[in-house]
Amino acid sequence: MANEEKNPENPEEKVDELEIARKAKVLVVVDDFDVMETLSTKLTMEGHIVFQASSGREAILKVERILPDLIILDIAMPDMDGMVVKAELNRSPFFSGIPVIFLTGVDDLLHKLKGFSFGIDDYITKPYDSEEVAIRVSSVLNRRKFYEEISMTDGLTGLHNVYYFQKQLTQLFSIAKRYKSVFSLAVIDVDHLKPINDTHGHIVGNYVLKEIASILQETTRKSDIVTRYGGDEFAVIFPETGREGVERVTKRLEERINSMYFVLKDKDVRLRLSISIGVVTYNDSFATEDKMFEEADANMYKEKNIKRGDDTHEERL
Repeated sequence: MANEEKNPENPEEKVDELEIARKAKVLVVVDDFDVMETLSTKLTMEGHIVFQASSGREAILKVERILPDLIILDIAMPDMDGMVVKAELNRSPFFSGIPVIFLTGVDDLLHKLKGFSFGIDDYITKPYDSEEVAIRVSSVLNRRKFYEEISMTDGLTGLHNVYYFQKQLTQLFSIAKRYKSVFSLAVIDVDHLKPINDTHGHIVGNYVLKEIASILQETTRKSDIVTRYGGDEFAVIFPETGREGVERVTKRLEERINSMYFVLKDKDVRLRLSISIGVVTYNDSFATEDKMFEEADANMYKEKNIKRGDDTHEERL
């Protein structure tokens, strides 16, 4: 049986929502009950979270609500055929990129070409085997994951980039708002990076950023979402972590960076750096995730202003 949407009023179902956040969400849109159940059962066994819709209009409503990672869409439906549904999704920049696999009973080249012109990812012709569907779903999801990782990875540090950060922040904020759960956010800025770039060049500045990125990964947990937000700024999301927990992590991070030197052997110089950190923990007063980020960013600048005037410590080897 498919894993359909849960009752939002039941706090015990928060675990299910978090599971959905980690797994691929597949929306199966078929008006044949037996086909729906067969596909849903198989895809659930493969580890996906499956949602169901039995009409085109219902499919569009569910896409807006759950934002699936992939849609299996039957072309032949009475109220709105699959091509019309896909054309409607293409009108939105939020939904047009969702991978779609068409189910069709017509094995005709022109018919398939028309479907591909709408930007679908694959065709499955009836009759089909559920094992084949599962393999094709896995293939499409893996391709999407590959290109998403490329587009959401910072080229310099190898961390996630700002686009991935925004996607994860939106998702965790939505879960927290719905289930009264908690998570925290830290915005981290490298102090005085511009003078380093001006004095020693951007190659040295990039070296510093890569080293700090490595320290961030070593200091945080695997479940934490570490990103290079841009320039000399990093951001970390701490799922299911309150303020006390995140402050312990950021204290360790500051102590480690403040106690170490960044050695520039070819210049016979070593640098001692510092970072400024702004922390915020989710509460119901935040209307949007952007407001939450703005507060963390403001807290970071408050700390930076307190330290303003401090210089990067530089020594000759």
